[in-house]
Amino acid sequence: MLDKLISFGLTKTQAEIYLYLLRKGNSTTGPIIKSTGISNSRVYTALEELIKKGLVSYNIQSNGKHFYAENPEKFLDLEQEKQKQMEDIIPDLKKMIGKQPDSTSYAVFEGIEGTKTAFKRILEDCPVGATIYVIGFSEQNYGVRSLRTIISKSHKRHIEKKHIVKILLDSKIKGQPIAKEREVEPITEVRYMPKGYTSPAAIDIFEDQVYIFLWGEKPSVFMIKNKEVAESFKHYFKFLWSLAK
Repeated sequence: MLDKLISFGLTKTQAEIYLYLLRKGNSTTGPIIKSTGISNSRVYTALEELIKKGLVSYNIQSNGKHFYAENPEKFLDLEQEKQKQMEDIIPDLKKMIGKQPDSTSYAVFEGIEGTKTAFKRILEDCPVGATIYVIGFSEQNYGVRSLRTIISKSHKRHIEKKHIVKILLDSKIKGQPIAKEREVEPITEVRYMPKGYTSPAAIDIFEDQVYIFLWGEKPSVFMIKNKEVAESFKHYFKFLWSLAK
């Protein structure tokens, strides 16, 4: 429980004191210091911070201040406040983004969350009505539920932006549910690569950007933003497309 409170933004000292008060009901500083082993100065400082956060309150009785832990639901209020603050500041932060140079730029995304970010970047950067050329994942990767969930959610946004998705799939998954799902998507045109043609990675190409997806125990994505490189990948895709069925 201590670690969870720390993940919510409390220091270890603040978390220990909050949990003590939550269990005890109320307490003066003396028992807090004695029970937790935290020094006087650190207890007073932590209590001040907890009071500022609205997680602790107090009243004054004949034997001094008695401190109380507030309802744990206060953490939800604090998270909502942080969310609102971020929503307010994001427009100003976006205004500070400098214009990207015309030369080549790269980005690397790691892990499941990084992969989600990469898919989101594609959806944001690809213009309305543009075409995305996709060389799909291998057969075994399509069996991973987390990957299929990401793809499914992304496709809904592709429909909203009226993207045209041309996708080359491994012939081994033809007839399988994941392939049938892609075949009936209204904006997607599917072809299957000839037997023997496989891709170790999935590749998304649009405009001047190329995203290379590697799916494994720790997924990673490599992005290249360069017009000449993107055009080369498009030519490669179109060559495979002409061979596919």
